Amino acid sequence: MGQSMVAITQQDCTGCDLCIAHCPFEALLPLAENPAQRKHSRRPVIVVENNCVGCLSCIGSCPTDALYELTIPDNAKQSILLNPTIQEKTEIVNRWKKGGLGVA
Repeated sequence: MGQSMVAITQQDCTGCDLCIAHCPFEALLPLAENPAQRKHSRRPVIVVENNCVGCLSCIGSCPTDALYELTIPDNAKQSILLNPTIQEKTEIVNRWKKGGLGVA
């Protein structure tokens, strides 16, 4: 069984934030600002690659199917998680304190 993680098709993400509460590892966070060229009025969610363990708990929560599994082949010489992309500035999401999203 190979390693996997979650990826997001940004143009399909509406910024509904439903996936955030389904990730027990806080690997899904909204961008701090909505990119100017974006067609949706809400800022998109991104994968924080250093936090994603590939549990795939979030995939079924997306109403637009923007989330998908990114499989790392068994014969890969190096995990893509060892060289994550540059992390964009994200918004802090209250998950655990009073009034927060809670967990899945």
